[in-house]
Amino acid sequence: MIPVRQALGPVLRGRVLCAVLTRAPRFALTIDDGPGPSTTPALLDVLARRGARATFFVLGERAAQHPDLAARIVREGHELGNHTWRDEPSWRLPEQAFRQALRRSARTLDVHAPVRWFRPGSGWPTARHVAIAEEEGLRTVLGSAVAISGAGAGTSGTARRLDAVVRRGAVVVLHEGPGREAVAATADAFLGRTSRRGLAAVTLSELAS
Repeated sequence: MIPVRQALGPVLRGRVLCAVLTRAPRFALTIDDGPGPSTTPALLDVLARRGARATFFVLGERAAQHPDLAARIVREGHELGNHTWRDEPSWRLPEQAFRQALRRSARTLDVHAPVRWFRPGSGWPTARHVAIAEEEGLRTVLGSAVAISGAGAGTSGTARRLDAVVRRGAVVVLHEGPGREAVAATADAFLGRTSRRGLAAVTLSELAS
């Protein structure tokens, strides 16, 4: 496990984005661990119907397996982020292996669109991993409101619980992929609630601009 001081240092110094100070009535919706045929198409349909945009932190391995879905994400006005190559705790990777995973994923994603954001697998990065991501031209992003239940896809009460804590400038984290088919319903219910409050879901780049 990462020592708390090592994990929190980059966050406290502002090098890791968790939220954005803004007066605009909007927040960033981010979705991890795709793309995948069992979840991504349904999510994209929800986002289109709700007029929302999101940043998809995709795994390079899955983007390579499903390039059509990665292309559709970009084509429909959303953004890709680097979630390294495969679904594993980033903090466990030696530095060279971590850099290679970032670069391998970047080569896959850059075919579709430029990428500026990185999110570590399984939560916290190490300070050195944050520095490596910066050297690779990526800013590290965590979140300020995260769906925990349903393996991160949410359950029937998740939309209400997220809505209770999300404010302007928040970064919301959902998860998709096999076994997380509930994520589309979670996103739909959540976006319905935030829309009624006058909050718009946008990409990280839009929120941070």
